[in-house]
Amino acid sequence: MSGEFPPGSRLPREHDLEERFHVSRIVIREAMKMLEDRGLVEVQAGRGTTVITPSSERVTSSLLRLLRGNGLPKIEEMEQLLEIREALEESAAALACARANADDISRIGAALHSMRTARGPMEVYAADLRFHVSITHAAGNRFFEMVLEPLTEVFLKQIQLTDSVNIGIKEHARIFDAIRRRDPVEARVAVRSLLKATRLDVRRALLVPRKNRSAKSRGE
Repeated sequence: MSGEFPPGSRLPREHDLEERFHVSRIVIREAMKMLEDRGLVEVQAGRGTTVITPSSERVTSSLLRLLRGNGLPKIEEMEQLLEIREALEESAAALACARANADDISRIGAALHSMRTARGPMEVYAADLRFHVSITHAAGNRFFEMVLEPLTEVFLKQIQLTDSVNIGIKEHARIFDAIRRRDPVEARVAVRSLLKATRLDVRRALLVPRKNRSAKSRGE
């Protein structure tokens, strides 16, 4: 991380690292395993350890682990994450209006169609995730994809706690229509409307005990 060993360079041997940091071989090997899991180094038998550039897939999976790692988030944390998602997703949708090609439009439309025709909650949420991922891809900025995909997945998991599949087909269709018509202002407004509903769903998921929600869904 300090830049002493840039991508492409080889790290010192285990023995040299043991002496440098005054730790055992077990500690060095555990550290190497963590670095490898994070996509920062590549360990090859007989060739040593090489520093590599983290891939976008690794960054996305690491962020997803971070967001999931602390158990059920508090309402304040979810509100803060939603603020980030709202700012980024509005921008991504606006950029998609200018940059989306025919294949991008087709993918977004296909995801929306899958949401409408899904036969169960899991299919609905999978299609919803594809819808948002397709928009961030259409924005033509890989950093949007790296951040928004895990954020969206975490929010969809939280919304599932409401025991509801009402994920706002109308709002999603409004976003798609704005992107198809190349209207960035309407795209931003549509995203804002959808995430306002998302905020209410997340609050319901985190503030109402699951047992009470289940009883309510049965009409008790």
